[in-house]
Amino acid sequence: MKKIVCVLVVAACVAVAGESPLKPINDLGYGTLSGRIQSLSMYRDYDGVGDGFNSTLGVVLNYTSPEFAGFDLGLGCNLVGALYENNNTDLLVNDSIYVLNEAWLRYRILEKTKLTIGRKINNGEVFREDDYRQKARSIEAIQLEMKEFDGFSLTLGHALRMSNWIQGRDRGEFNNFGDVFGAKDNTAGVTWGELVFSKVEHLEIALFDAYAYDVANLIGLRAKVDVTETTSLLGYYRHENDTGEFPARDSDTVAFSVEQKAGPVTLSPGYFGVRGDNLCFQETTTGINHPLGVLMMIYASPFVGDSDTLFLKAGAKIDTTVLYALYNYTWNDNLPYDGQELNLVIKQPIYNQVTVALKTGIGYRSGPADTFASDIRLFITYLF
Repeated sequence: MKKIVCVLVVAACVAVAGESPLKPINDLGYGTLSGRIQSLSMYRDYDGVGDGFNSTLGVVLNYTSPEFAGFDLGLGCNLVGALYENNNTDLLVNDSIYVLNEAWLRYRILEKTKLTIGRKINNGEVFREDDYRQKARSIEAIQLEMKEFDGFSLTLGHALRMSNWIQGRDRGEFNNFGDVFGAKDNTAGVTWGELVFSKVEHLEIALFDAYAYDVANLIGLRAKVDVTETTSLLGYYRHENDTGEFPARDSDTVAFSVEQKAGPVTLSPGYFGVRGDNLCFQETTTGINHPLGVLMMIYASPFVGDSDTLFLKAGAKIDTTVLYALYNYTWNDNLPYDGQELNLVIKQPIYNQVTVALKTGIGYRSGPADTFASDIRLFITYLF
């Protein structure tokens, strides 16, 4: 605990000066350095499982080189150490991690067409960065991004390994997709493509496909329509079926929501439903770009087959304070319980580049044995 206080005091003192300590280095013109120092203290208490607490300190250091003859490269290192642990810390999925999260080489073929090889954070329709704790999800891949025409983008790629945002056991390391999806053996990875069209005013449509060898094929559609300046409709459909040696599976997901702005507040009621088998491509594996939102515990199991979820999101920014709430109710045909979860977040900047965020969640399962769960997280973050 003394270590974390010292690091954060130094970070706060630098932040008060209003200038990144890396600025003199960046001004030399040899590339751009940036980073983050973050404290995360986390407590969970699950009925029937127990409770656990730990406090971690994470450092992220990124470097992007200048472009030379169309080439540039990037590096990103994540170092996370546990400063204090108590009771059942396996429940937290928040262990120490030391990984080179990004190491890529990129070539600019045309003005807005780039080929990238290596480890890189990807935040698209199939893979999501999901930087929820101490690191973002990253993939080891070759990918081509084309954005030559306004309102039109195309991404094609093949990923061999993935490093998850979850830190439990070895999931923060770069693992074969056989491990990521829970297959019996290693696989040849994931080939994917994404097409996003936003040329028509007030309309965005995304089409995507991901073929996970010997696991599953995912095909999907996402759409957003701005009905008025303050009201938008969001729709989502995806289908998964087995490929190769993976056990037979078939699932369809449908989701929709309304996004309504009222002053500083945005309300989003909606529905998320899965028919058939459990989802392979979801928040604990590759990520999922859906209207449901970010659940701290996934306690109600909305990604399980034959489940229906109703949810309500609310977000607001009042002056510099960010507020967020998410409630969901899920009823399941294949599980012995229905579930609910409520998440509340408040985020407040306190100095230049320093923020404090408190995230709290409670969950309830009704079934043969009613159970409760709670989740509390305190973040202190310094960006430089």
